[in-house]
Amino acid sequence: MTTSARLAPSQDPSPGLVVTSFAGRTTMTEPERILALREIMGVADPSVRAFPEAIRTITFASHDRWVKPLYEAHWPEALSGSVAHKLRFLSCNLYATSPYTVMFSSSSPPLLVRALRSLGPALGLEPAQLASWSGSGVKVLARFIPDDTHRRIIQVATFIAAVDHVLDHYMKGVSAHERGARMRGVLDGSSTVGDDVPHAGAFRFLRALWLQMSAGIVGPDKAVFDFAVARLHDYVDSEVKAMTGVPDPTGCCWRMAGVLGTIDGLFFPVWKYAGDAQGPSNPAREWMYAVSLFMQVMDDWIDLDADALDIRPTPVLTGFWTLETVKATWEQTMRGIVELAKSSGVDDDSWLVFVSETYRMMALEVMEAMCKGSAA
Repeated sequence: MTTSARLAPSQDPSPGLVVTSFAGRTTMTEPERILALREIMGVADPSVRAFPEAIRTITFASHDRWVKPLYEAHWPEALSGSVAHKLRFLSCNLYATSPYTVMFSSSSPPLLVRALRSLGPALGLEPAQLASWSGSGVKVLARFIPDDTHRRIIQVATFIAAVDHVLDHYMKGVSAHERGARMRGVLDGSSTVGDDVPHAGAFRFLRALWLQMSAGIVGPDKAVFDFAVARLHDYVDSEVKAMTGVPDPTGCCWRMAGVLGTIDGLFFPVWKYAGDAQGPSNPAREWMYAVSLFMQVMDDWIDLDADALDIRPTPVLTGFWTLETVKATWEQTMRGIVELAKSSGVDDDSWLVFVSETYRMMALEVMEAMCKGSAA
């Protein structure tokens, strides 16, 4: 029987975020799960590639400018091999692209974006032409966005990717409470990791990255940042709860703190472009929440077999998230990007196709990377 499970009020800042679940854990094999996922997500339209490629040009350059030096100083091992490929992909191709995408569909975009959104449709451009037009535009736009905004986008994105990697791979055999203490120490400096601790450089990198990305934040920015920091603490606490077997009344195995916290961090650098950042229902934040939820559902769906060997359960393992959840959350993100574009005042059919197909292409790229293990 199909059910629709709402999040508990304390975990649900998002009135539009619905988690659909069906009883019973899937018996599908990994190849079957991946095939089903591809069928749900559809096929990418290569004609819109110019826009995501332009965004990646920006994120790669930002990474080399503001993140690579910290790797070199504290965690040089992360600059080579599979770890480097994974962290760079997650930081630049996945997380950091979201804030730039939001700028193009937000209610209060930079003036250049507003002009592109008006002129492109007015000229009758098709989706492929709009992608090329917008790709050129975002490169010009990047020159007028303050360096601090670019820096915070890539540093927040990298922090999210690196924290997740360290929690998943660098604390095997460490108790759940000690894992939580180490992560809290990264945030507040309450504890340090000595050279005798395996992967000590990763923890020093995270601390140095945290200090840079949180420095010099004042005024209205600070309120938005502090909200994101509170979510990050919730994430750490939720991971400890999951690993120690504390029941999650929502059925999501404490996944939602990470889903929401990731977005609140990424939303912070661009909140000024997205209208009322603290309002009860911000369209940009709502869509980002939905995408984050889908990415987590997809990740757990693909990694069911590997996750069965881990210290914590997942909603796919328990049967709370199923193939229908994958489909429902994917469709929610596809509807959401169109609704976000419309809420910004643009209802031209070609523009809506451009934004939705751009999102599909970027999501499929992440899915294939997950399937190959480069984003695991």
